[in-house]
Amino acid sequence: LLRDAGLDEVTVAEQFSAVRQRADERDATLKAKVVDFDNALTEHRHTHRRIQDDATAVNEELHSLQSRRTNLPRRSLELRAQLCSDLAIDAAVLPFAGELIQVRDDATEWQGAAERVLRGFALSLLVPDSHYESVAQWIDEHHLNTRVVYYRIPQRHAAGGALERRVAQPLLVDMVEIKPDSQYAVWLRAELDRRANHRCVPSVSEFRNADKAVTRRGQIKDRDRHEKDDRHNINDRREYVLGWTNEQKVDALIAYATHLHGQLTALAATISSAEQDRDVAQTGLNRLVALREYNSWDDLDWQRVVNRIADLRREEQLIRASSDELTSFSNERERVRDEIANATTAIGNLQRDLGGSETRHERATSDLAQMSRILSNVAAVSAASIEFANIERLMNNELRIAITDRATTRDNQQLVAAELAERKETALHAQHRLANRVVRAMGAFRAAYPQETAELDDSVESGNEYRQLLARVATDDLPRFEQEFKDYLNQNTIRDIANLSAQLNKQETIIRERVSTINESLMAIDYNDGRYIRLVPDRTPNTEIREFREDLRACTDNVVGAATSDQYSEDRFLQVKRIVDRFKGREGTIDQDRNWTKRVTDVRQWFVFSASERWRDDDREHENYTDSGGKSGGQKEKLAYTILAASLAYQFKLDWDVARSKSFRFVVIDEAFGRGSDDSTRYALNLFTRLGLQLLIVTPLQKIHVIEPHVTSVGFVDNLNGNYSRLQCLTIEEHRNRRVVTSDAPLANATIRVESED
Repeated sequence: LLRDAGLDEVTVAEQFSAVRQRADERDATLKAKVVDFDNALTEHRHTHRRIQDDATAVNEELHSLQSRRTNLPRRSLELRAQLCSDLAIDAAVLPFAGELIQVRDDATEWQGAAERVLRGFALSLLVPDSHYESVAQWIDEHHLNTRVVYYRIPQRHAAGGALERRVAQPLLVDMVEIKPDSQYAVWLRAELDRRANHRCVPSVSEFRNADKAVTRRGQIKDRDRHEKDDRHNINDRREYVLGWTNEQKVDALIAYATHLHGQLTALAATISSAEQDRDVAQTGLNRLVALREYNSWDDLDWQRVVNRIADLRREEQLIRASSDELTSFSNERERVRDEIANATTAIGNLQRDLGGSETRHERATSDLAQMSRILSNVAAVSAASIEFANIERLMNNELRIAITDRATTRDNQQLVAAELAERKETALHAQHRLANRVVRAMGAFRAAYPQETAELDDSVESGNEYRQLLARVATDDLPRFEQEFKDYLNQNTIRDIANLSAQLNKQETIIRERVSTINESLMAIDYNDGRYIRLVPDRTPNTEIREFREDLRACTDNVVGAATSDQYSEDRFLQVKRIVDRFKGREGTIDQDRNWTKRVTDVRQWFVFSASERWRDDDREHENYTDSGGKSGGQKEKLAYTILAASLAYQFKLDWDVARSKSFRFVVIDEAFGRGSDDSTRYALNLFTRLGLQLLIVTPLQKIHVIEPHVTSVGFVDNLNGNYSRLQCLTIEEHRNRRVVTSDAPLANATIRVESED
């Protein structure tokens, strides 16, 4: 141990103390070295992990760049890919602004500045108006773990005016270009004119004098606000996001990856060397720990012990050589020891034999007592004797064993018991299988006849109840009721289902008739010059409704005129039963069946409506409206008035060609025409008048000139001094006369209540 620890060997007690002191000093030195090595290794390993993480991120970014052409961060592209996948949208339809903008080749010295100014805008998603609703809903419902900015791009956008230039210096917008053939080019140009109209100044003095400027080093000024973000080097192309090609970014990442690889290699060598030095120091410490187990020189002074042993052996030889009696006593002692050992062995053998005899005697006594107790119960022996012949036959013929003594009796008893247990287990398994078959048969029977077996269980214990049901079925006169049941199915059920079908078809006919009546009024009014509107009720494409109508038709087809006995087959009964079960609500799908019933029995759901604008001269269709998307404000107003008037006419069930109809037709319109155009208002009023609606219109004065031809009386309301309002009821002629007389009076706050002629 001393040699391994690099210490001198010890031969005397004085050297032992000195070496112990030097070992303690070396222990303190090595501990300090181990601590230093540990600290250095921790720091090196932390640096290695950080660089390794950077290298992993760079490799992932390079793999991502291989599959795309843009410079955007991988996280932004993954988020868009998830959004597009969930909404089934092509990623090209939702570009990032940075994918469509890049710095011109002749302005690369301003590339870093452009990245600083436009980075936030470049990471913004451009969403066309057609996908705006679904994208907004998706983003609101998901936790994105990042910041997302997106712009709603209208379908039509006017080009911006020419950018105002007050100085001869170029602007930052001049340094960038937009991807050719982009559908967002006009919108992007307008945004860049607003966001990148910074003067590109070469010096700080010009920067100070400008209202909005940017320097090549990335300092940005917008009036009193100044900004310079140096968290990354302005020339670090790894952080660039603009452009629709990424070759320069790939080259920058490859160069950075090479640099990181060199750092990792150097750090690995440094860590390996430090680990070796630390292991050497720790090995020295371990050896010094082993030396501390020896605290006394006496534990190590082997020469003194050896000398003492030699002295004692010499003394023993002298004593033996000097006495013959000692030799005689020694021999006699050995002989006596041998005799004692032999006697001890004999005693042990005799004790074992005695113990065996006593054990056998006790077992025989116990067996005798047990047999006496068994034979003393005469009744039990007599009852058991019935099976003696069967047990003997089992032993002789099947197990082929015989009883020879008491020991074989015990063994034979175990064999017979095992055989009987095995047979019992087999019988129990067979019984269990049969019970399962019975329970399954009970379950099938209860499923087929749920009402008759509502109080029965699927268990073998309920067997008597099933037997009682069998007896009742066998003894009841069921054939007598069979014909009555069949008559009910043939006469009542088919009549009920046919009545339901007739009522639904009647509602369908009524809807078509009302729409036809409304179309007669719509045809009398010009929707546009030379064109009119016709409401078109088409059959719904809803699969559930179509299948319901087909099922209903299948239940009632080919029954009129058929013989009564053949009128309602069991197959047709099952068709009706399926429909009725869904009306009632099946177990497990009650809510779905309830919604289905509402949907298929509401005849209004059998239609999808559209508006067809047609030419009067040849009745050709000019345009078909299923919604108001893509229409101008005036077109939307006229279409909305058409739908409103048609729905009111349908709801009120208006009667035409009747002198004095009693149908309810009163409608209140509160400022409905306040923001609409005069043409749309005139169209709406002509339509309401044609449909025979009775109107009460509340409107400001600026629309009175449009409404006057359609009304007979007005309620004029004004408030001159703000204290109270006044109401005057006038005929339309009186109102016109008053307006002429008081044409100079202010009527800005007046409101007209207009009543139609009816």
